[in-house]
Amino acid sequence: MEMREFAGDDLCSARQLVGRGEAVLIVSAPGEANRPTEESRWPRGIAETIGECAVVPLACLNGTEFRRYPLVAGPKRVVRFLCAGAEELPPEPWPYETRPLRTNYREFRELWRPDPQDAQHPLVLGIAERLGQLHSKNILHGDAHIGNWLRDQDGTVLVSDPDPSFLSCPPSPAQCATDVLPLLPSMRSQHWHNFRIGYLAAWPEGRRTIDQIQYSDRTGWAVPFRSGEFATSTGLIEQQLLDESDQVLRVMLLANLALASSSTGDDDAAARTVMTCLNRAEEHCPWAANGLAFVLGLLALRWGDRAAALDATRFTWADPEAVLTRYADRGARLPIINF
Repeated sequence: MEMREFAGDDLCSARQLVGRGEAVLIVSAPGEANRPTEESRWPRGIAETIGECAVVPLACLNGTEFRRYPLVAGPKRVVRFLCAGAEELPPEPWPYETRPLRTNYREFRELWRPDPQDAQHPLVLGIAERLGQLHSKNILHGDAHIGNWLRDQDGTVLVSDPDPSFLSCPPSPAQCATDVLPLLPSMRSQHWHNFRIGYLAAWPEGRRTIDQIQYSDRTGWAVPFRSGEFATSTGLIEQQLLDESDQVLRVMLLANLALASSSTGDDDAAARTVMTCLNRAEEHCPWAANGLAFVLGLLALRWGDRAAALDATRFTWADPEAVLTRYADRGARLPIINF
């Protein structure tokens, strides 16, 4: 089995190949500039930097004298297969496997709903800021549930009892979102509103972490959608649809794909997509009719059928014509459909 070789300073490139299902060889430790501060936790820092994977020293597979490097890294199933084929099974703790990454957060969808009682929650804001700061410095907290935070006398939020991973390059949105996950069961919509504010204030580049959680966005399609780069967003939505197994999430993705396609001027693609979306919604989530009414109404208006547009949305808003007119221009900044 041929594997590409990567130095310890190029783990982000290794991450891309492992994410595509390949195994790679890490031939050296990170250099001093990128070395995690807890080298004693090897191989955790290497594995967590790559992402969801398994690692095993090559020496454990070929029966040679033990050395830390080269280190085989790859998808868990691939590395398990390699270990099973070795002349002698590698001893514990090999293969070392990272914690699973979470990519679907729809079970928390009630948090995304606007709350008229939104108020400032200093503890949540402080936790969000601390997590944003950690992630911006390539550190994952590791156990961020609500009990692992303290406040000192002046109200500053402090990290308590973390289980950190020190990465050699920026964490992926999926890694950051998984790091936030322990906090979500204790939140209400007010808390989530505060968390987003605090996290992005500390780390504006963390927008994809929020999108990963709120939209289960695995490919980054929400960022260009939000900024009006609809051709880019269309390609990224289609990429996620290739292997998305959650049927309700597929309906949501199709709804946004229809809007993005229409905004690029590809009305034929938008028409095909919205019909597929409506058929799937009828089967998997009929309760999403209000969200889809906006998509259907806006597309009808863009296609010159104002009567059909108003008919589709007449039960959704008090003044559907005003809402549709606001977004009728193909260059308008559209809301992301989420349910």
